[in-house]
Amino acid sequence: MLGIAKAMASAAVSCVLAAGLVVAAGTPASADRCPSSRSPKIDGAHAQWTLACDMGDVKIYGWVDDTRRDGKCAVVRIRPAAGETREFQACGSGTRETFSVTYDDQNVAEVTLRLR
Repeated sequence: MLGIAKAMASAAVSCVLAAGLVVAAGTPASADRCPSSRSPKIDGAHAQWTLACDMGDVKIYGWVDDTRRDGKCAVVRIRPAAGETREFQACGSGTRETFSVTYDDQNVAEVTLRLR
């Protein structure tokens, strides 16, 4: 009986650790409606973006910073409700890349920050 309890406790700890790694890897995926803005930070990356609507279109603009010397790139991924997914990346500690993209006839997009 004690062996089962230890196994269950070990499995629970593994699940918590795995969940922590997923959270640390990127910002939560949820669609934003304009107008809105975010400034997420994860270990190794920082970004800021704004969603602005104009005459039925959504414009997403901002920047992404690579903040750590780890050989990985900071990546902002923009996934609109309809249209092509775009990615913008900054590679090399201290590097900042700006971006601006417009999607016609919509007012929502999923924007995430991650390392790759």
